[in-house]
Amino acid sequence: MTEVNARQPEREATDRLLAKLAEHADAVEQLLEVVGRLQRSGLLAAMDGVLAEFDEQFSAATRPELMTLLANLMMLLGALGQVRYEPLFRLALYAAQAANEKLARPRTRPLGLGEAWQVLRSPEVAQAVEVLLAALRAMRVPPQGRSA
Repeated sequence: MTEVNARQPEREATDRLLAKLAEHADAVEQLLEVVGRLQRSGLLAAMDGVLAEFDEQFSAATRPELMTLLANLMMLLGALGQVRYEPLFRLALYAAQAANEKLARPRTRPLGLGEAWQVLRSPEVAQAVEVLLAALRAMRVPPQGRSA
């Protein structure tokens, strides 16, 4: 008699489960069809493989070096977001094409001293040097009397 009483909760649980299955039979059948399609296509095995490796990959992705890299990238993007976009827009539009055109015609003679001097005296090089110097000067530690 005690064995029958001990199985009573199991029977009730089974009856509740069967009632739920009967109530949602269409949904369960549709789910089984989807699982079958996933299995036949190989996606189920792929998902299983991804989930099996997820913990290791997640641990690798959260290494301190990678998190530091992401933090630095976010700061760089924030700083770039404060720069006027017009020059960078022109750079994105035309620089690759100009570089490709120059690379398509390789130089046959070395750069002469006079030609190098003309390049250095160009307004574009002067502006690039000024921008670089301004950025480097901004990185200096301010004197103790002034705040950044």
